[in-house]
Formats: sequence, structure tokens, C-alpha cells
Amino acid sequence: MKKLNENAKSVIVLTVICLVVTALLAVTNSFTSPVIARSRADKIQKSLKSVLPSAEGFEEIELPEGAPSTVKSVYKAADGSYAVVLATMSSYSSGDMGITAGVSPDGKLEGVTITSYRESKDFGKDTYPLNYIGVTGENYADVDAFAGVTYSSKAFKKAIGDAFAVIKLIEEGGEIN
Repeated sequence: MKKLNENAKSVIVLTVICLVVTALLAVTNSFTSPVIARSRADKIQKSLKSVLPSAEGFEEIELPEGAPSTVKSVYKAADGSYAVVLATMSSYSSGDMGITAGVSPDGKLEGVTITSYRESKDFGKDTYPLNYIGVTGENYADVDAFAGVTYSSKAFKKAIGDAFAVIKLIEEGGEIN
């Protein structure tokens, strides 16, 4: 009987400890989650402004049915330009490559930035994406892959194509080819 009481005390003590720790985590989360959300929003706004520096008043728009899975969000600026936030992965990648692409009202890629890239081998993320500036949904595929990291540069190219495709889907409706 004494052994049973000791076991019951141990269970009660452990349960109380778990409840206290859970409550402390909940309180901590209530203070940190708004800060984390604000930080994410600031990071997105910074990437939007980096790809469309002259655009004002970004408004997130709902992703249309059939949007490519690489497209995470789309923002439309007051001037009719679009900023598309993408995440893609190549077959040899250790994580998502985050990309923000800015498309001007005339349908040309105005700016592009890589917001995250975990690979140890750099594929010229400061230069290679610049090869896409000025391309349209019709000619983006003409940009060559980057030697040495072909899979990553092909994944990047596909994501750029998906950005153009989702904008076409938004503006024209219908299916993506």
C-alpha cells in the first residue's frame, strides 16, 4: 500500500510540473507570437520593395484555384504590378529556396531576390537571378541554367515560370498551360 501511495505522489508531482511548464510556455507564446508575426510581415514587405522599389500599397490577393504549389502568396501594387513569393526545391536541395519576383504592369520581370537558400554551393544568387530581369512569361525559358548547380538553377527557372503563370491565371482566369 505504501508503494502505491509513493507512485501516486510521483504521478501527481509530474502532472503538476507538466501543467506549470505548459502554462509558462503558453504565456511565453502569447508575448512572442505577435513579435514573430510582425517580423515575418516586415521581411515580406522588405522583399516586395526590393523587387518593385517604385511600387506603393501592396495588397495580398487570394491565390486562384490551380495556382502552382511553388507560389506561396501574391501581392498586387496600386500601379498594377505584382510581387510573387515562391518556394521551390531541387532534387538535391536540403531545403526550400525562397524567391520573391516582381513583375511590372507590362509583364516584364522587374526584380527578383532570393530570400532563402540553404545550399553550400552558391549558384551566383547575386548575379544569376539578374539574368531574368526584363524577361516575360513568353521568353523566361531562354535563360540558361547556371553551370555547376544545374538542378538549383532549373528549379529557380521553373519558379519564375510559375510566377508568370499565376499572374496570367489571376488576370485572365482559366487554366495554367
